[in-house]
Amino acid sequence: MYTRYSLEQRKEFLEMNISGEYQYWDLIKYPKIIRNQCLKVHVYKILVDLRDMEIRQMPVVEQFFIGEHIAEVFKDHIKIAIVWNGLYHSRFFQSVATNRAALLRVFRSEKNAEIWLLRDKENEPVFDNSNH
Repeated sequence: MYTRYSLEQRKEFLEMNISGEYQYWDLIKYPKIIRNQCLKVHVYKILVDLRDMEIRQMPVVEQFFIGEHIAEVFKDHIKIAIVWNGLYHSRFFQSVATNRAALLRVFRSEKNAEIWLLRDKENEPVFDNSNH
């Protein structure tokens, strides 16, 4: 893997920090890791910090496929706040994912990400045990 991650449980959500060098085929594995951990601990909100990831280039087509994959894996069951402030900051994958009903937002600040994750009740996860 080009990246590595740490995952810890906070009081009301999980937090994942991903660092290393961005590679599409490496990053695309994380949504399933996140989903499996959320289901395991019964916590359906996560903050993903990508600020330590080195991203030289993330083509628009890769952002599109990442957004689609996130929406397919999480649906509206897991609320995800992503903190990303790199030079190639883009919200295109956010648009793709949210247009497909994912509960996802990209932020530059961890504090703003936490506020949205915990206080925006309008976008709460809709979890139905019969689907899993």
